[in-house]
Amino acid sequence: MKVLLTTLNAKYIHKNLALRWLYVSKPDFHDVDIKEYTIKEDIQHIAEELLSSTYEVIAFSVYIWNIEPTLEIIKIIKQQSNKCIVVGGPEVSYESYDLINQGVDAISLGEGEQAFWKYITNVETGVQEETVGIYTKAFPNKQFAYVDLEDNEKLENPYFLPFDEKDMQNRYFYFETSRGCPYACEYCLSSADSKVRLYSEDYVFGILEKIAKSKIRIVKLLDRTFNVQPKRALKIARFMNENCPNQIFQFEIVAETLSEELLDFFCEEADKERFRFEIGVQSFHEQTLKAVGRLQDNKRLREVITRLQQAKVVMHVDLIAGLPYEGFDRFKYSFNALYDLHVDEIQLGILKLLKGTKLKQKKDLYEYIYNPLPPYDILETKWLSEAELVLINESAHAVEKFYNSGMLRYTVDTLLELEFYEDAFSLFNDLGSELKKLKHPYQPHQMFQIVKDLLVDRDGEIVDGLLNYDYFKIFKQRPKLFLENRTSLKKRKEIMEMFVKKDIIKENEIYHYGHVETIYYKEKLGYQLILYSNKQTYPQRWFIDEGKIEVIK
Repeated sequence: MKVLLTTLNAKYIHKNLALRWLYVSKPDFHDVDIKEYTIKEDIQHIAEELLSSTYEVIAFSVYIWNIEPTLEIIKIIKQQSNKCIVVGGPEVSYESYDLINQGVDAISLGEGEQAFWKYITNVETGVQEETVGIYTKAFPNKQFAYVDLEDNEKLENPYFLPFDEKDMQNRYFYFETSRGCPYACEYCLSSADSKVRLYSEDYVFGILEKIAKSKIRIVKLLDRTFNVQPKRALKIARFMNENCPNQIFQFEIVAETLSEELLDFFCEEADKERFRFEIGVQSFHEQTLKAVGRLQDNKRLREVITRLQQAKVVMHVDLIAGLPYEGFDRFKYSFNALYDLHVDEIQLGILKLLKGTKLKQKKDLYEYIYNPLPPYDILETKWLSEAELVLINESAHAVEKFYNSGMLRYTVDTLLELEFYEDAFSLFNDLGSELKKLKHPYQPHQMFQIVKDLLVDRDGEIVDGLLNYDYFKIFKQRPKLFLENRTSLKKRKEIMEMFVKKDIIKENEIYHYGHVETIYYKEKLGYQLILYSNKQTYPQRWFIDEGKIEVIK
């Protein structure tokens, strides 16, 4: 049969590995293609393109972010054709059996490398039989299919297919060295597959050797816990470090179970520029962690994150608002505890009651009110009011815009060190409330003005100095000024002449592209000289304090 494997990715840079595993596991007698769209593309156009094609079977990979447009496309196709439609993926693997009445002919449950093709072959030959891992109206089998990873290793590898070669350097490279998760966190779908299966080290190293010779830039491991087997993880990480100098590797770890050997390796031996960790903290509240089946040693967790942070290892760390027994004040404690660890990015997420999770089954017990449509965000809990969740959501937006982006990170950190705000959570609460008032599209200086206005009763010179540190570093040419320059014309001229006399900057260059502002830097008020250029690069900056000059990093 002529089969199309397709999906709507969140962005072009993403690639769907599941489709590629299906592609390499296809029987030779089927004619199979892969075509990926994005969720920003026109639904009608996609549907018309698929309708006009000669594909007899169209299989969609479905996720929480693409379920709605995917179903719209399926509806249009089914209104005008009798093409066989199959769906698979995490969003349709649980509680989605009614899709059979919405134009879907079959739902692939679990891993489809074998089950999917058995079903397709049966469709072609007219065989009517039950298939494990395939749910249909005739055979409503809800059993999940799993494959032996040794069988997958015998297939053509799905990572370097000819049609992917041309733009590998422009897209993420998704790679799995294992499947399954050893943990049973009740809010997470991964806990449904609790048996961890590992690809052989020879297979993993073989793929890594190909990665090393490629133009791939960013490799994202899909393993739910990279360090599930510490000695194996160390071998793989060391191989990456020694043999893949041009790639950045990003993976999920359980920080508190990171072995001392692995911790020493990442802190002392590994190239810090090439490893990025995703760490799920979710909460620091013991009762909450226990309620969702999450085993977490908070003391060890803090120790590991602190060591990684001191070693300048990049970390993206998650918190979830809305878990059982965690009200506003307790969540505030969790957020502040995480903020105090000074990780690179804080992902503040609202709990989603995902299909198939144990936590969704307990929704009545915890009095969850949630959106029945994707992404199934909770709206109210036994411990959090609707208004409090709205405030947390606004705070999450502020964390992303002011902190994770790096735009005002120095300012935020220093404001809290100086105790200009009582705590991080309160600051982001207020920033979020003010940010929502801005009309889109807003400009950077408007975000900086928000901070200025919130701190109107604090030391104005220090506040301006902090904002000046962050503001002038983000532009490649002299920006619109939003603060009054506290530096007199006489002082500006004096500083510029000093740089010329010391032969740091040429006279014509400094007067064309130089700018002087106050700054608060290294616990001191002083001046900064900002030097732009006609090359559209970020400026060079120097700190001037009592005649001493220091490069600002």
